[in-house]
Amino acid sequence: MIAFIRGKLAGVLNGSILLDVGGIGYEIQVPLNLLNSLNDLGSEVTLHTHLAVREDNLSLYGFKERDELDCFLKLINVSGIGPRGGLAILTIFSPGELTRIIKNEDIPSLTRVPGIGKKTAGRLILELKDKISWLEPEQDKEDAGRWDLDAVEALEALGYPAAESRRAVQEALRSFDQKPPEAELVKAALRLLVKL
Repeated sequence: MIAFIRGKLAGVLNGSILLDVGGIGYEIQVPLNLLNSLNDLGSEVTLHTHLAVREDNLSLYGFKERDELDCFLKLINVSGIGPRGGLAILTIFSPGELTRIIKNEDIPSLTRVPGIGKKTAGRLILELKDKISWLEPEQDKEDAGRWDLDAVEALEALGYPAAESRRAVQEALRSFDQKPPEAELVKAALRLLVKL
């Protein structure tokens, strides 16, 4: 088992990265939000990894944080999710947000993930609801999480993709000393999106 991997960023592909580890290039599939946060080629990257072994394929999946890997492992054990579904979910939701969604049985939030319909979302909640002690919800934040999601949904309504909207909201939050009004947060996030 490959528990983690550290190397130099040698390339960015569609949904994966290439890491040069001692002259050997590893292709590692990662959540899309991680792709956008990587530094320049040649920078050092450390990822927590899972090696998926199938009859005809070996695939390496990588995550910046250990709790993301733990969450991924739980997700891929849910019938109908699989590695692609797990990556899609972790592109849109952090582990803490996902924990809150499962606790609240928030099927509409899960169906925002491409490829996750109501039936799969319901199965995911059913199978993981009793196992959510594996993660702590971020800041115990039912209100804050809903408020964050409202800002993201406002940006999506304006036509921005979910992953970009979520990133912009998180980045915009860093510019405030305390929780801003939702309208101000949306404006700050929009300014960031327009610059891209």
